[in-house]
Amino acid sequence: MSLTTAQIQAIIVTERVSSVFSLTASAFVVVTFLLSDKFRKPINRLVFYATFGNVITNIATLISIDGIEAGKGSSLCQFQAFLIQWFMPADALWTFAMSCNVWLSFFRSYDAAALRRLEWKYLLACYGVPFVPGLIYLFVNTIGRGKIYGSAVLWCWVSLQWDFLRVATFYGPVWIVILCTIAIYIRVGSVIFKWRKQLLSMERPGEANEFPATGIIKTSEVTVTRNEEYGSSRPNSGNINKKASFPSSSTSRHQTQSRVHRPGGGIDPNKAALKYCKCALLFFIALLITWVPSTVNRIYTIIRPTDVVFGLNLAAALVLPLQGFWNAIIYMATSSYAVKCLWGDIKEVCRHIPSRRLSEQMKRQAATVHTTELDDRASKMSSNTINYDPERSSSQSELVGVAK
Repeated sequence: MSLTTAQIQAIIVTERVSSVFSLTASAFVVVTFLLSDKFRKPINRLVFYATFGNVITNIATLISIDGIEAGKGSSLCQFQAFLIQWFMPADALWTFAMSCNVWLSFFRSYDAAALRRLEWKYLLACYGVPFVPGLIYLFVNTIGRGKIYGSAVLWCWVSLQWDFLRVATFYGPVWIVILCTIAIYIRVGSVIFKWRKQLLSMERPGEANEFPATGIIKTSEVTVTRNEEYGSSRPNSGNINKKASFPSSSTSRHQTQSRVHRPGGGIDPNKAALKYCKCALLFFIALLITWVPSTVNRIYTIIRPTDVVFGLNLAAALVLPLQGFWNAIIYMATSSYAVKCLWGDIKEVCRHIPSRRLSEQMKRQAATVHTTELDDRASKMSSNTINYDPERSSSQSELVGVAK
């Protein structure tokens, strides 16, 4: 079963509209990251690097079926397929790199400087690993199956004759990475909620927010004396609170003095847990929305290669180009304060534009009034001036002489 002309046109429009949305979001990420220091968090640096892959992927998805129409052996088709094979799975690898940063911060005490030293390794892995099969596929051409790159309904990619490679070098590795990413966030989330439970259990009526050194909060320094009882070890979080002291794995009951960095009044553990859940949930939703429909579509194609389902292909055409859009959403969610500052600056500029125009208009009106007044004064002076008459002047001189 093949697609009708109307269905093909709908897929083309969907691919290109989604690509434009993603490119717009990617532009926001690049511009704000380059112009504002507030956006340059470690996790946002990885989003920034991933954005370049998203942009190149969108260049390929904007080509849409033009590559297929140009022919399997055409340069356009091969170029489009190469870009998709290289950069589209790289987005999942960057998401995994972000989760690795979270893991290293919580469980290996990595600070921002240590995480930055890993970035070249992330760049090499996320863009280098998918580059290898992408490049090799350009040169494979057998008598029985032909070139690897060819028509894949939505665009040029791995052709149906080589469909096992779609799973072996694309969807299989992508889903392994996705599952590892989800596992990391679940593990970190369980630790955060364990800390939250301990924090809430330590609070007493009349006491001013006594927090154990959990590594969740920082800034102003206070000293707290209390009884503590712990029964299990907890991981350090060097990136979040490097000076906090954590208990040992053995059970102990003693008097301690802990230096805890905390903002004025402390941070509500519920808010800290909620903020983490929001970001982790966004990652989870973005991964599922991006990869589930397209994976189902490709699995169905493997099972029934001659049957093309319009709904599945349309869903894949909608979600796959939106990788840059979802990265921008995560970027804004992890930089909510910076986004608020940016929005405040935009409103301030917009507020001053009308007043500036009004001020310029008033200046022009004042200049016009001043010019009019000068013209009036000049006309009055000219009307009061006595015209000089030579004959009248000579007669007056004669009369003066007679009188003398």
